[in-house]
Amino acid sequence: MSIFTGEYPRSIDSKNRIQVPNSFRSAIDPELDGRGLYVTLGEYPRTLAMFTEREFEALTDRMETEFMPGDESRKFELQFYSLARRVEMDKQGRIVLPEHLTKKARLSGDVCLVGQRRRIEVWDPEVLSRVRGIDMDGDDWPNWPVFTRARPAKGSTDAPGPSGRPAG
Repeated sequence: MSIFTGEYPRSIDSKNRIQVPNSFRSAIDPELDGRGLYVTLGEYPRTLAMFTEREFEALTDRMETEFMPGDESRKFELQFYSLARRVEMDKQGRIVLPEHLTKKARLSGDVCLVGQRRRIEVWDPEVLSRVRGIDMDGDDWPNWPVFTRARPAKGSTDAPGPSGRPAG
């Protein structure tokens, strides 16, 4: 399984190409993950998300919209699958971002590629800074223990208490 981490400033060129960082490329095993990437709209407004072929298939397997009757699930499927595009990297590690997606996300010029565990996101740097909300110059510290200690590892007895810290 590929795990993507880190933040990399990049530029989208005049042909809508962007270079995928070597650390992301080396995390992809073409035999296991596939040779292409799927690009679609991101979970946050004004972002794009990229998935390996394997992870895109796993994502679509988890989305059981066929068991959700109604217009909303049909509209989601229409939007999600029609907007998604499979792209391939060239020998320089570049991909061409689909124009309809960069236009919708209002992305051009300078962007940041951000590792998000099983996906890579494309962000406008100013939007990323605002949404991330970390005071990099001040004393505020993110409350990560709520998430990093939320579930004990297999065989662990360090169950979290109400504060997210181990109860014991």
